[in-house]
Amino acid sequence: MKKNIAIIGAGISGLTLGQKLKEHAHVTIFEKARGVGGRMSTRYADPFYFDHGAPYFTARTHEFQSFLQPYIEDGLVAEWHGKVINLELGKKATKRLWFEPHWVATPNMNSVCKQLGQGLDVRLSCEVAPLTRKQSDFWELQDKQGTPLGAYDWVISTAPLAQTQTLFHTETPLHGAPMHGCYSLMIGFNRPWNKQWIAAKVRNNPIEWIIINSTKPQRNKDVTSILVHSSNHWADEHSDCDMQEAQKMLVEQFMALTAIDSAGADYLSTHRWKYAVIEDRKGDMCFYLDARHGIAATSDWASGSRIEEVWLSANRLAERILAI
Repeated sequence: MKKNIAIIGAGISGLTLGQKLKEHAHVTIFEKARGVGGRMSTRYADPFYFDHGAPYFTARTHEFQSFLQPYIEDGLVAEWHGKVINLELGKKATKRLWFEPHWVATPNMNSVCKQLGQGLDVRLSCEVAPLTRKQSDFWELQDKQGTPLGAYDWVISTAPLAQTQTLFHTETPLHGAPMHGCYSLMIGFNRPWNKQWIAAKVRNNPIEWIIINSTKPQRNKDVTSILVHSSNHWADEHSDCDMQEAQKMLVEQFMALTAIDSAGADYLSTHRWKYAVIEDRKGDMCFYLDARHGIAATSDWASGSRIEEVWLSANRLAERILAI
């Protein structure tokens, strides 16, 4: 008889686990957001679109390259080409070299996760409550409103470490590297992008990256969609800052760096990622697994912040569970 497995989170980790396990178990994925993707999400503000979490990804292992190849052949993943520069206040812009391909999903970053979600039972806008004691070898799940969600042999979390610790309560001695935050400033103009560069790495500034989202393959080139990522250090220092105040500070820095007047922007919004980038991790841990209790967890806190690392970790965990 097939086991029932609940997966918490419909980002690339949860969806990859779901696809790997679905032939061997009844899999249900619970996602508290309105759509799949996690940090591979896309902010829709038609005609503007912003890949406001992970703006691109790389592929350094043969395993991940093989996974991407069918998506590349189908046009769902494409290489992002263009001039990249370094920016610093008071200094002349310089060219920045990318020594490996930088990939994006098309037409939006969440497109790969949407494809991975095909054939899976994904429950959106459903936040799972912390686990209670296991009853008769099953986890009886319920949402935050107390609505029953079913009984499961296994519960796998792909949520951030703090949320996973809350979900598993005292059952799990989880340890992971600290996570740092990031602010995503999104700026839209109803006109095409008229500069030669597609992205800028910013030095010695509250801003870390400026990404011209509309220069990516299969994006709307009639408008300009700009994503600004703060530095992680600045985001941590301003973690309790009022969102409008944080937005104002980032807009001022953006204007000083680029000489682009954002006062006339047709769209302006900011999102704060509380858990964005993992601190350098020591050791080789890439997931947590407790077969006796039927619980497991993985996410960037256990592996690394790159999309490839998260995907590899999910695959390793799926292989271990199937071996059990």
